[in-house]
Amino acid sequence: MSCYKAKKVGGYKMLEKKYYFTPKPLVNPCARIICFPYAGGSSGIYYDWPEHFQAHNIEVIAINLPGRGARFGSPFDSSIEQAVTNVIQESSRALERPFYIYGHSNGGLYAYEMARQLAMTNQLHNCKHLFIGAKAAPKKALCREPLHVLNDDDFCQAIRELGGTPEALLADQQLLELLLPMLRSDFKHGFDYMSAEPTSVLASQPCTLFYGTQDEDIGPSEVSPWQQLLPKAELQAIPGGHFFVHQQQQSLIDNL
Repeated sequence: MSCYKAKKVGGYKMLEKKYYFTPKPLVNPCARIICFPYAGGSSGIYYDWPEHFQAHNIEVIAINLPGRGARFGSPFDSSIEQAVTNVIQESSRALERPFYIYGHSNGGLYAYEMARQLAMTNQLHNCKHLFIGAKAAPKKALCREPLHVLNDDDFCQAIRELGGTPEALLADQQLLELLLPMLRSDFKHGFDYMSAEPTSVLASQPCTLFYGTQDEDIGPSEVSPWQQLLPKAELQAIPGGHFFVHQQQQSLIDNL
């Protein structure tokens, strides 16, 4: 699969970047794993995952949301629901084979929403497992304060306290000005989705809920309410903090 499609503009063919990207496409994969990034993240988070999965003939699809990475400057989605609808439309052929879904932090909401939308259209049967990492269940009571409404200084400080964002980036004022709209959009989408408290119960969907043993915000008490929506979900601790997707990548992958 390519992450580009041709688009004709003014008589010329241009390349329009898509939601999904396969860092190392496989000719005949036995399965695929679809990976959603955390707030502010791009598909680059998962660029080295294929080296762990190719031995099992599993193809990695790294979702690249608008406004970041190769899609910098593209209009943001209006909601998590809209983004997932677009992802499903573009990846329909990829879903014809067995697949897995992983979403980290804010990406966990996208992962659940994808499973929810597929279930509503009877397309979830090929989903072998849903993995949600470092994300509280979508409940208003578990919502953090709406960070996206803070002024720039307070918003940047909140991002700094969450961790995961390089200090060099936070210190680069020009780069920050470019990235702040995307970060605000991501946090707004997460807040809106959590506040809406989706109620679709995926009664038979196998699922694993990961949390970092040193994550000060997202522990078992925040993760376990997912079981109301995913009754077959099991909790799994991973050593490290909120960004164990980087800090303990091998440990995470070994548990997928």
